Amino acid sequence: MSEFSKKFKEEKRYKDEDLFKVVDSTLDSRTYLNLIQVARRLNIKEYLGAISSGKEAKIYPAKTLDDKYYAVKIYYTSTAQSKRAIKRYTSGDIRFEDIKVTNTRQLISTWAKKEFKNLSRLYEAGTRVPKPILVYENILVMEFIGENGIRAPLLKEIGSEEITQELYEDLIQQIEIMVKKAKLVHGDLSEYNVMVHEGKCYIIDVSQALPVDHENAVMLLKRDLDNINRFFEDRGINIRSTKDLLIELGFSGD
Repeated sequence: MSEFSKKFKEEKRYKDEDLFKVVDSTLDSRTYLNLIQVARRLNIKEYLGAISSGKEAKIYPAKTLDDKYYAVKIYYTSTAQSKRAIKRYTSGDIRFEDIKVTNTRQLISTWAKKEFKNLSRLYEAGTRVPKPILVYENILVMEFIGENGIRAPLLKEIGSEEITQELYEDLIQQIEIMVKKAKLVHGDLSEYNVMVHEGKCYIIDVSQALPVDHENAVMLLKRDLDNINRFFEDRGINIRSTKDLLIELGFSGD
């Protein structure tokens, strides 16, 4: 029996069936073991059903013993699409040049750490993002944006009456803090990567975010701004042109 198998058998004694009763049954055994370790560290008593499912990960609410909620992001460990995206967004990022990756699980773990580092950098700079709590192999734990295990809606999901000039300006301000203070470009920003909670924008899904001095930063920032402007302009909001916004953010508008 392998060392991992022995450890897993020992850990199963701790495993409470209720802890996992609604977590995706397709998760591999090592991820389950990781979830147990996270539960121990953060006093989690229950993982609830997935509230978000994307190309690279699923997000689950986790309820603690004192009825606090966390958002638990579990990265898939075997999808080719994930691997291609990770390689694309870590290439040229000097923060990860020294990391030697020899297998897929290490690659996914590096990706989780990258999002944790990006969240930490953004949060410390004052960008409105979920506060990062913990990263453990392919699991990232963050502040839960929402109420009582019900996540806040995405920008894409809110009603037209909630899409206001003030909301647009709030999101542009968050992008400005991201770029000027955190020195990062999101790289995949759209109405699907912004949550709206109590009338404020929260930027999410920052695993692919890159430093502003990355060779592709300006191209990606332009695309981010184009996406946000398109969404708000289509809903009758007065926008500032991408060219003007780029200049305000310290880049050429060309």
